[in-house]
Amino acid sequence: MIDNLGSNGPMTPASIDPAFYSYAFNPQFTGLEYDLLVTFQQSAGADGMRLVPDLALSIPTPGNGGTTYSFRLRPGIRYSDGQPLRAGDFRRGFERLFRVGSIGASLYTGIIGATGCVSHPRGCNLSQGIITDDAVGTVAFRLTAPDPDFLFKLTESAYSAPVPPGTPDREAGSRTVPGTGPYKIVAVSDTEIVRNPYFHEWSHAAQPAGYPDSIVWQAVPTAQAAVTAIEQGRADWFFGQVPIAPYQQLQLTDPAQLHSNPTFAVEFVPLNTNLPPFNDVRVRQALNYAIDRAEIAELYGGPSEATPTCQPIVPGMPGYVSYCPYTLHPGSSGAWSTPDLARARQLVAESGTFGERIEVWGEPDEGFVPPTAAPYVAGVLRSLGYRVQLHMVPFATVTQAMRTHFQLSVDGDWLAPYPDPSSYLPQFFGCGGGNGNGFYCNPGLDREMQRAMQLESSDPRESRALWASIDRQLTDDAVWVPTVTLREIDLTSRRLGNYQYNPVWGFLADQSWVR
Repeated sequence: MIDNLGSNGPMTPASIDPAFYSYAFNPQFTGLEYDLLVTFQQSAGADGMRLVPDLALSIPTPGNGGTTYSFRLRPGIRYSDGQPLRAGDFRRGFERLFRVGSIGASLYTGIIGATGCVSHPRGCNLSQGIITDDAVGTVAFRLTAPDPDFLFKLTESAYSAPVPPGTPDREAGSRTVPGTGPYKIVAVSDTEIVRNPYFHEWSHAAQPAGYPDSIVWQAVPTAQAAVTAIEQGRADWFFGQVPIAPYQQLQLTDPAQLHSNPTFAVEFVPLNTNLPPFNDVRVRQALNYAIDRAEIAELYGGPSEATPTCQPIVPGMPGYVSYCPYTLHPGSSGAWSTPDLARARQLVAESGTFGERIEVWGEPDEGFVPPTAAPYVAGVLRSLGYRVQLHMVPFATVTQAMRTHFQLSVDGDWLAPYPDPSSYLPQFFGCGGGNGNGFYCNPGLDREMQRAMQLESSDPRESRALWASIDRQLTDDAVWVPTVTLREIDLTSRRLGNYQYNPVWGFLADQSWVR
């Protein structure tokens, strides 16, 4: 049995319903019960970034100019309650997302008929956009426009999981929506996951059989309580941030219990290129030169938690080529080494903006960015000769309208939902990007990003080269001040064996065992 513990107070999931759940990564919770048409390979290392068929027999090539995706289902699959999987269960699941108001519905608004579902969710009908045939086991999606990321969107959380007949169009509460995975959830408070008696391994790559007979999540009041439970052998894995003091002690006494893994998370300072002084590229570059990324890394907990970076694309993603012009004596390795304050001050002088007023916004309760980061950035700007006013405001009070008037806010953090630049670069840097707050618009770059997305399936090598070029353009234009990429620290017990970490999903809970 594996006991998983939360870090910041009780962390029992708000819902175990696949349409609502968005707490831990798939293999740690929902992925143990719910299968999808496609998923990322359930293995450690680079293989874990490979998209593989799950309930589908193969990954389809898009048809009709990229607007149709047709799947054939594996035969003989049953839910945890014994019902057979049918093709129509997929359409039922997607319609249910709209009917219950799931945030996952926003991923699938490109399906034909989804616009009507947004307008009238209770009457959602996707029969024109999701064509199913129970007799032959096929599911075909018809889109209003090509979407090169559609297969990736099918992997997010458990939103695209099929649901059997009788599933209510409301949050399931303490009931469990049956799934097809190797486990099923049988208890909500101190959530317990046990073996699904109807499961058989159809693809080791997509959904391997698990080792534990049961997996139990327990909520605890503090992170220290979680560490103590693991040290005393009452739990085996901690889902959360290990406090600094016990982390440093464990580094000395039991380093094998700590596992530090890179993630696809980038921290950054977004700059509003529409407002002075950041409408001048020299000022944006000056701040990039002046920031001490090693000091920022220390604010996140040190080298085991954060690694300096100068570019938007994170290591390990397609298109990543290490690149950092904003360091003293840039080298061929592309690594950041130390700030170049002389160059930063020269650029400020050339821009003629010395002494201008800059308002810096930070959030003491953002949750990921350390609250000390905003005061640090304000201090750097003062050292460059600007008159700086620092505002520290609660996260809940920062509205979209306020953001459009920000010069910069020290609250940028992003964990990519899937390992591809298309999962976030267009959203932050596209002219209509939903996460960009209107801070930046380059129509030519928009066209390049669309081209890179279209090439992902037909010419992956050219797509990667184009993403690398886009990344370099964004870095040179200093649209962000990227600071660090993050690492995830897993704490496990001495008795836990076969620890594996998937680069997309994280710790593969069901592939470990307890000695």
